[in-house]
Amino acid sequence: MSNYSREDIDRWFDYSYLPSKRLIHLGSHDAEMDSGEGESGTDCQMSEFLIKAIVHANNISSKPIVIHMNNIGGDWYHGMSVFDAIRASPSHVYGICWGHAMSMGSIIIQACDTRIVAPHCTFMIHDGFDSLSGTCRSVQAWSKYSIKLRKKMYELYLSRMINAKPRMNLKKIEKLCSHDTLFAAEEAVKYGLADWILETLDDPYKYYATNTQNGKWLSGMKPGKNERYYDDE
Repeated sequence: MSNYSREDIDRWFDYSYLPSKRLIHLGSHDAEMDSGEGESGTDCQMSEFLIKAIVHANNISSKPIVIHMNNIGGDWYHGMSVFDAIRASPSHVYGICWGHAMSMGSIIIQACDTRIVAPHCTFMIHDGFDSLSGTCRSVQAWSKYSIKLRKKMYELYLSRMINAKPRMNLKKIEKLCSHDTLFAAEEAVKYGLADWILETLDDPYKYYATNTQNGKWLSGMKPGKNERYYDDE
């Protein structure tokens, strides 16, 4: 891994985005909890930040991007804007989950090309909550739309879980999401919600150099066909 300059360190801690190293930190923008309502989680600030960062990162280079995330969940619509931005990235995106990958946090990580989970991270999936108000017809309309979104969520989970769990289907996911279902890191990998458990912070770079999805980095191994992505530009 390259050394960091003082400017790099300042930018990383001040802005949570380090273009020169292709690093993004995705977490609550309001974590001070001054209001007593807890950290903000997935909200408009997170969405605007990630979209700007991912667009900029892809405009300046085609190197892989590593997103470090610790996400307690939050708003569906802002979360899906984050999901879509990651999914649309031409550059390979590694997501590393720390601590929480809950609710919307468990969905956002599914957008990453490679999903890595820290040893003590907890995944949680569920149907979420609807808070509806307005006229009777408006509530009915939003309720019907919520059912459509819930099905989209099940399909999204299924698309990433099916390789690890070939017998998984929408009915089984619906049952898992009917209440808060928790997964330890090992269970998240077993169920296909993540690809592997983090060993060191070099994992994404070593993995990328092995050329195969199931490749294991060994001491002395040479970088693979994607070595050019790590050349200085």
